[in-house]
Amino acid sequence: MQRIVRRYQDQIEQDGLEAAGLAVEGDSGSKYDDSDSEENEETEEVDLAERLAGIDLSNDADQSTLSDVWNRLTKSERDEFIKLINDQNLGAIITPWNPWWLAPGRSGILEIDDGSNAAGPATKDQQSRVPPVLDIGAPVSSLASKVHPSVLLQLAQASLAYVYMMRHLNGEPRGENLVAAFIDLATASPLLASRVADVYTSTHEALTVGFCNIDELMSSETKCTLLDDMLAIYADPLYVAAMVSDMYGIVGDLLAAGSLAKSWPKRSQIKHAERRLYFIASIVKQMRQEPDPWQFMAADIALLKRRHGSEAQALQRDPPLAALRPETCRSSNDPLIVRPHAPEN
Repeated sequence: MQRIVRRYQDQIEQDGLEAAGLAVEGDSGSKYDDSDSEENEETEEVDLAERLAGIDLSNDADQSTLSDVWNRLTKSERDEFIKLINDQNLGAIITPWNPWWLAPGRSGILEIDDGSNAAGPATKDQQSRVPPVLDIGAPVSSLASKVHPSVLLQLAQASLAYVYMMRHLNGEPRGENLVAAFIDLATASPLLASRVADVYTSTHEALTVGFCNIDELMSSETKCTLLDDMLAIYADPLYVAAMVSDMYGIVGDLLAAGSLAKSWPKRSQIKHAERRLYFIASIVKQMRQEPDPWQFMAADIALLKRRHGSEAQALQRDPPLAALRPETCRSSNDPLIVRPHAPEN
């Protein structure tokens, strides 16, 4: 929210106060609206940032925060914001983001490194850059005497969590979004923050549970979009390694950020997620030169996508009948928002 407000303010400043319609107008719904009196007309415009001072804009899941921000906007600002939404002109205040795994003209690996040439946050023209593959991991035999076969299914669910998180946060999981990014990851794939991991028997089961964890009512179209994202990543083992490295880096950045203002996530849960991702990274590193496992997983993902695509078509043809066959969920959470609660330890 803070980023959107800043961009909205920048747009207003660029257009000019008069062109943007920021002359304060009367409106009983906002304590910052002025009457049409000459005295108020001579009053200097209050800067938007000053009016929003004292509000925790990072807490955009709190309805009271949203209401407070709304009440501090002038009538003209509210009207302009609603117009942007109604006109579907969100690009005016939200910078469009292209997922790195869907880069135009993609042919094999675009840019992968070991992190030695990292130069800080990506610029606007580097938004589709593939995350660097970090030099992390250890021989799997040194970490566990036996690896359960379901670990690849857990990776599939974590992959779903990653593409969902990236789209939810418009490709900006770091900075002020670090906590929200972790919550998204741990909500869709609870094993990242829990000491007890679900043992799945199929890719279908792992991803179905993941979808339900995000939103039980998620549309088939949205599921197909996320599955397409996964297929693009699973097309090359190095892309899988880049994704796991990015998740590991996000968790590491959150640990390095120091004390957390919220009760969730707990530092112990973040450290557990770091260890879990280190183990997954070790497995991916060991299997990176073996195409068969990734092709097998991609085939399962494609089958699930075909199923949801058929359901979407059936829903368009006959909504009542299609609605009688909902996907069964083993677990569920609140709808598609940043959730403040934590998975079980």
